[in-house]
Amino acid sequence: MKENIKRITTAFFYLLILATVFVLNIPIVDTIFVILLSILGIYEYNRCFKSKGYKPISFIGYISCLGIFLVDANIDISIKVNIIAIAIPILLVAMFAYIVIRKLEVSVVDLAITALSIIYVPFLFSFVKLLAILPQGRILVLIAFASAMATDTFAYEIGSRIGKHKLSPTVSPKKSIEGSVAGIIGSMIACVVIGVITNAYFDTNFNIIVLAIMGVVLSIVGQIGDLAASSIKRFCGQKDFSNLLPGHGGILDRFDSIMFVVPIVYAFVCFLSLI
Repeated sequence: MKENIKRITTAFFYLLILATVFVLNIPIVDTIFVILLSILGIYEYNRCFKSKGYKPISFIGYISCLGIFLVDANIDISIKVNIIAIAIPILLVAMFAYIVIRKLEVSVVDLAITALSIIYVPFLFSFVKLLAILPQGRILVLIAFASAMATDTFAYEIGSRIGKHKLSPTVSPKKSIEGSVAGIIGSMIACVVIGVITNAYFDTNFNIIVLAIMGVVLSIVGQIGDLAASSIKRFCGQKDFSNLLPGHGGILDRFDSIMFVVPIVYAFVCFLSLI
């Protein structure tokens, strides 16, 4: 009972913060919020691997989070791409130089873990900001979050009741195929409902069939994101990334599927032009 109250209380404040950021619609607030999530995510990621005895280069991970400011920078997109292209080899040089300076106390494996942290945390989180600045971007962010949350809710509620066939017992023993299918249906419903409401009341023109298809794709990708996070925790022997959100674990526990879903929504909009 106490655990459920803790989960509900944490979820309430979690949703309140997200709603506040969403309603304020202030670009710098969005940027700071995403950077804060990235920094906390890097901390949890490094903490997880350090518990296994590895030595990720934390300061490089934290510095990489500041790259999200580039999204807001009032410069041409080609210049932003060039900055990123230059930054990547500089980061590699810095990491290998750090190995040399530390006289191999930090290994190439630690370097690889650090490089993955940059891709896994700030890079994926940056798509929240990239999506938000698009036309109707805040509604698209809402769709991404709703898909991930609906997948988690439907998968848990149905899977815990009728789930009999394991989805991936070696990675996440509690997840079932029945729950996974329920999550896909839940995501599809959430995307369609938001599309119908926003088309009716917010002057959008979403294709409902495309949203239904996107709901299926987003749910599958989100579940892969969930399993990816579980694989890291299982490898490191950790139940949660942290206890920052009582009853829910850490930032990466709560956002693991959303981090994978948001780039796919961005791809639907910018590259496939389906929304």
